[in-house]
Amino acid sequence: MRIVRPPDLGYKARERGPREFKSRPSRKEGTLMTLAKREVVTVPPTFRIKDAAELMVGRRIRRLPVVHPGTGKLLGILITRDLINFLGGGEKYKIVEEKFRGNFAAAVNQPVSLIMSEEPIYATNQMSIEDGVRLLLRTGVGGVPILDEQERVVGIVSERDFLPYLPEVTGNPVSYYMTRHPFVLTPADPIKKACTEMISRGVRRLPVTAGKKLQGIVTSVDLLRYFGTSRIFEEMPSGKVEEALGKAVSGIMTRNPVTISPERDVGEAASLMIQKGCGGLPVVEEEKLEGIITEHDMLKLLIPWT
Repeated sequence: MRIVRPPDLGYKARERGPREFKSRPSRKEGTLMTLAKREVVTVPPTFRIKDAAELMVGRRIRRLPVVHPGTGKLLGILITRDLINFLGGGEKYKIVEEKFRGNFAAAVNQPVSLIMSEEPIYATNQMSIEDGVRLLLRTGVGGVPILDEQERVVGIVSERDFLPYLPEVTGNPVSYYMTRHPFVLTPADPIKKACTEMISRGVRRLPVTAGKKLQGIVTSVDLLRYFGTSRIFEEMPSGKVEEALGKAVSGIMTRNPVTISPERDVGEAASLMIQKGCGGLPVVEEEKLEGIITEHDMLKLLIPWT
């Protein structure tokens, strides 16, 4: 098996936050910044939830750092998971039910500070590429903002940014790294079930099957697109979000998703994800769903001893 490793894989991983920067002299940027997107979309804590969802849909981003409007320091982060949690998936939905009596329009006009993650996981601009891989593997998040010594956001990196380090041929079949027997939805299941299962299971995509035959897939981006456009208002004439959550997932799922067979090489799966811009592939054999493989699964090949 041939593994293409990032250029600094011999470095010891560091799990440091910006507060530790203050106690030592300024240092050069680490290699993680070579992968990072340096133009990062950020919002202040007073930004409306509705506007944040629309911004994320329009810019095709899954995470939105929330920063202090004066200093630019990171205060929190809003990710698709927070929105799904708030709009029907988890504990944050109680805010909609109890504080706003299910009134969706009133709830989404609240500031993002109401639902953002206040202790976001982050990287620093002194970290190496290996540090970044280890951080994502350890925490299970799909991406992190990168901070400088003043705790300002200077970049952002996601699992997808690491995929080019995998060769097209690794000698490892998809079946070795895929998740077998993933939880699935049926086309008739309500959207609320997709929300609650994603949150409770800590996943970002759920295959949709009829029997064992793949019908489609519902991703966190599909849900964000539903919540972050005017379409959701069309599905709730009384203004209650439960109406929209009760619609079938068949109406929002991605049909005919890109798939891969279990015997194909993991490197080929990575190339396919990069080419198609997707974060996971249902694994199908003879039209039957056998599993699912994601970007996160592939990070394990970069540091196989982790």
